[in-house]
Amino acid sequence: MSEHIIDRVGIIGSPSTTAELTIDIVEKANSRALLGDMVYTAHEAGGEHMVALGTVTEIETRNRWHEDPNMRGVLRVHGTLPHLSADGDVRTAKVRVQAVYRADSAHPPFAEAPSEDGGALGMSPTTGTPVCTVTEELVQGLVERHKDDLVYLGRIYRTDVRLPMYVRNFTEPGSDGAYHTGIFGRNGSGKTVLAARFMAMQLRFPDMGMLVFDPQGQFTAPGRGLPVDVQEIAKRYGHPVQLYSVAEDVRLKKNAPLLIELLENSSFFRNLTIKMRDAREALGAELVRLLTSPDLVDWDDCESDDLLRNLLGALVGDDAALTRVLNTAGPRTRVANAMQTAMDEATAFALLLRDFEPLHSLFRKGKRTPLGSIIHDLIGAKPGPRPLVVLDLSASSGAAWLDDDGVRARIMSEVLRHVRIAADSSWQDAGTPVNCSIVFDEAHRFAASKNEDPNIDALMQRIIRDVRETRKVGIGWTFITQQVRSISPAIFAQLRIKAFGYGLTSGADLDVLRDELSDPRSLELYRSFADPSTRKDPSDRVYPFMLTGPVSPLSVTAAPVYLQTYTSETEFAGSNEIPG
Repeated sequence: MSEHIIDRVGIIGSPSTTAELTIDIVEKANSRALLGDMVYTAHEAGGEHMVALGTVTEIETRNRWHEDPNMRGVLRVHGTLPHLSADGDVRTAKVRVQAVYRADSAHPPFAEAPSEDGGALGMSPTTGTPVCTVTEELVQGLVERHKDDLVYLGRIYRTDVRLPMYVRNFTEPGSDGAYHTGIFGRNGSGKTVLAARFMAMQLRFPDMGMLVFDPQGQFTAPGRGLPVDVQEIAKRYGHPVQLYSVAEDVRLKKNAPLLIELLENSSFFRNLTIKMRDAREALGAELVRLLTSPDLVDWDDCESDDLLRNLLGALVGDDAALTRVLNTAGPRTRVANAMQTAMDEATAFALLLRDFEPLHSLFRKGKRTPLGSIIHDLIGAKPGPRPLVVLDLSASSGAAWLDDDGVRARIMSEVLRHVRIAADSSWQDAGTPVNCSIVFDEAHRFAASKNEDPNIDALMQRIIRDVRETRKVGIGWTFITQQVRSISPAIFAQLRIKAFGYGLTSGADLDVLRDELSDPRSLELYRSFADPSTRKDPSDRVYPFMLTGPVSPLSVTAAPVYLQTYTSETEFAGSNEIPG
């Protein structure tokens, strides 16, 4: 026990309750930085020891002489009171109990693995009971029963003690279904560091499939700033890794209306001198009519330039169709001339083909992998480990049309439509959850509460609906974004686990955090996080996060836990015994 007495930082003071402890800090701990530390105390009840843990969220210094109005005149003159200033200080910490364990000893080692006993003591503790900071030995002793279910993404904030965390399989025995996760933080807060480690630990389950929407390409190409090679870890755990560039590798199911919808987000119609929305929609309807006619039944097996010439030729020679597009003679003649010019002049045709060809190629037969096949591998009943599928939505391959978020959103909606169909079918046929994680990087682009682009708004509505309804079929969603307010409140409300990195300390973000936390002192501790960029050496940076939800056995209440993510890959791999 002597080792733990040395680590004693205080004693139980008054008043203390079964849920909140007042700690009188002992003199030798006065010089320590205790704010944010996790501490514990042991209360004996019925021959057993109830070990209670909590985080120091507030420290107060009181000195009754400094509070005495008669002494303030002396202080004004002399600044301090000899033998009363400092010596008369009383420091008190407030700790809200986060977890209680029933154990056979007040301190490790324990003869038998302790068991959880809720989030509050059965009786308020006795004053004078020692309070100590948690140690690695204590934490490992307390979570012994769950050691095979735990992972380590970092350490308890401002300590060297590893923080045990749950990153669960959606189909494990006793699971109540999939869960949704949000990871928030400003640029440089370490949210990608945490997200990559979280994803890596999800992939330790062979039957967990993962679909990553990658709008920047950083999950696709190793070395683009990711602290963890998620692809390599997936391979070590036996997962096939499937990387697809939407611009080059994925083939969408033949769908003429979808092709035209995508064209409407390009400059195709403007280059035909059609600017009015009604006229664009009318021309789009005529193009769909042509693509679904018997003459062009194989449009997904045609060369793009041949198909475009056929479409333009059919429209130029069809006065009735052009009249349905524009019923005024002047504008109708202008559009007909633009089409004829494109057919006659290579430069004008190339301008239209620049928009048409990459979008048509999304549907063309050939070397591309059908989207249905990709989703079947991810969700279907195929035996063996499920794949890690990364859809590269970036324009890094030179596909400038993918710079348009509206186009990306429409394609993502199509992907999610296939996912939902496959998941519902699997659930109905087999009666078991599909066990799949869907990851949205840069989620603010596509899951915002309001967006003027109809394609992005439609995607957001689909995400809201699926987040609400797919948990029961075994699909969990992870959203990575810079601000809490940047995603729809309807999505945020469905997130069971939330991680808040540095920087969400003003405006609407701060209001959301106030609503999230029951104890304002927890919010103040979060607001004390330092900007990681203040340390110039990246290897020396600290990335703190406040975590809420059922994320750690060290907190079974609504109180958050505070994590300091690993910056060393060796330490991360060693703590989690990742296969070599």
